[in-house]
Amino acid sequence: MRFIPVDEKKKAETLAFLAKHERTCVSLVEHLRLGSGDSFTIESDARETLGVISVKSRMLLCIPNAVSLQNNGAFCTSVKAFLSDKKISCVNGEAEAAHFIMKILAEIGRTPLHVNEYALMTLSESALKNLEAKSERYAAVRGEPQMCGMRTECAAANPISENAAAAGEKACCEKFKIVRCGIRDADTLMPLQLAYEAEEVIPPCRTQNLAAARKNLERILKNEYVVSLQNARGGAAAKANTNAVGIRWVQIGGVYTVPDFRRKGCASLLVETLAEKIVASNRLPVLYARNGNEAAQKAYAALGFTKTGGFTIAYY
Repeated sequence: MRFIPVDEKKKAETLAFLAKHERTCVSLVEHLRLGSGDSFTIESDARETLGVISVKSRMLLCIPNAVSLQNNGAFCTSVKAFLSDKKISCVNGEAEAAHFIMKILAEIGRTPLHVNEYALMTLSESALKNLEAKSERYAAVRGEPQMCGMRTECAAANPISENAAAAGEKACCEKFKIVRCGIRDADTLMPLQLAYEAEEVIPPCRTQNLAAARKNLERILKNEYVVSLQNARGGAAAKANTNAVGIRWVQIGGVYTVPDFRRKGCASLLVETLAEKIVASNRLPVLYARNGNEAAQKAYAALGFTKTGGFTIAYY
């Protein structure tokens, strides 16, 4: 068993492997595409690729056959030896693979302080076809549509979806418009970002760092596609953004609605808007809804997202 660093010569081959399993590891794919280091392919003695991991504090992973490999003594021994000197703050990945890594870490005396489990959700075939039918309104200029090409500072208003008046949020949409956000919206979105991180991201074992939260928000506004519902005074009722852009998949995240505007369809409207943009760029949307957050899973299901797997984040 060998752990091969992913350099420029190895990148294309590694991305080809990940492309087969991309919906479960979009962040890892983006990490490699951006040229970030500390990534390795796991290869058998026969030079078969068994998985890919990034071990820069936050571990991102793709081990498609984790269930069968956990019974492979040589594989487990090799992974244990490889991880023995790595400093890992959290493990992010498809549920079965993440739990396999967590088991290995436990064997070397590292147990998670907190674990979040999520439903991995993708669009049903019928929902995808409905969005594809709408995609002409987002047709790009000549050339392949690129989500990365949309990553510029911008706060222009976008048309509200035909479904904007559905799900009881007609009054909300009369007062708010969908806005493409850029760095100029940082002050407006900061309260929502802090609340989102407190409710959905930061585990009980960690404390919120305001400076880090601001830095993370500014990174998102500079690098991701962010939308919010804002009124004429610039107040925001809800936000959502892309988290990672892969080869064929784009991960949606950062979805948050101010408590006074919940159950009015605000988050659904923004997620639908992002999904339309993603499909128009010839990619597919994927998102994770935390287990126990039935309201979010129900809202995403109403948009056509169905559970197609599990995702785990374990904090150390």
